[in-house]
Amino acid sequence: MQGARGGGQPSERSEMDTSRMSQGQMIAGVAGFLLFIFLFLPWVGAEGVDESLNGWEANNPFDIVLLITAIVAIGAALGGGVELPGISINGATAVLGLVSAIAILWFLIDYPEGLERKIGIFLSLLAAIGVAYGGFTAAQEEGQAY
Repeated sequence: MQGARGGGQPSERSEMDTSRMSQGQMIAGVAGFLLFIFLFLPWVGAEGVDESLNGWEANNPFDIVLLITAIVAIGAALGGGVELPGISINGATAVLGLVSAIAILWFLIDYPEGLERKIGIFLSLLAAIGVAYGGFTAAQEEGQAY
């Protein structure tokens, strides 16, 4: 007797199939996860003061954009390149990563006086660049497959 699961085969949902993920999707997914984590690191601090603000508390409108970017990048990695009307999820990931990197870079350049830049903002910039690169690479790989 072969069992109730149909031939004794493991369920497709029991394990994550990384063979469906391209290298670009894996890069974007890891970078998106790191971007989410880096939002909790110190971004801004006052000179001479030990307290600092993380990406959520830094009083900038970019935290929601960065959260959306992280979610889409992770979703692109887990979804394996789902198609949306007019654009692939990989293309959307690349665009969101680029927009997030530009937003963080803008925040770094137009920085309030009297405040110090902390490690979280620099790591978030690198993660956003990683999301953009991973999304672009995955979109290129996707285009070459057709």
